[in-house]
Amino acid sequence: MKLMLKTMVILLLTVLAPMTFAGEPSADTGERMKAMVTMCETTAAARVERHASKALYERLGGYERIHVLTREIVRRHKVNPDIRHMFVEVDGERLARHVADFVSAGTGGSASYTGRGMPEAHAHLKLSAADFLSAGNDIVGAMQALGHGEDEINEIVCILVSLKDQVLHR
Repeated sequence: MKLMLKTMVILLLTVLAPMTFAGEPSADTGERMKAMVTMCETTAAARVERHASKALYERLGGYERIHVLTREIVRRHKVNPDIRHMFVEVDGERLARHVADFVSAGTGGSASYTGRGMPEAHAHLKLSAADFLSAGNDIVGAMQALGHGEDEINEIVCILVSLKDQVLHR
């Protein structure tokens, strides 16, 4: 089981490998999205088992560590050439706090998320699958830089995959 998980994480990192876009998604964006969905379907039972043993919220280190992570993600989004234009007028700390609340509430913590729903919060951005993958690169990179393990990265990515249809509008 551990070998299969490592193989799936390698697949995930390959799918989210840094990409370059010249305004248009690469030809294999759809294939990358499908591979992520497949990876999440394949690892679903293991993720449920891990969460039953110890909530993802706790494995991420609780609210303050999640907030550190969301600050790093926002920082990376603001310098990512593919998506930074979406963050020019964004209050990074306010966004990081909202995302920390969202992640905490959704992973077993006690925080309450009082922000807008996913479709409403993202509709004006008109995100493409390429944007989604680019943002995913930032999230995986931030998690790796902060020392989060493969299991936790896998789980966060699969949460994002479960939300993709609510945020993609192109």
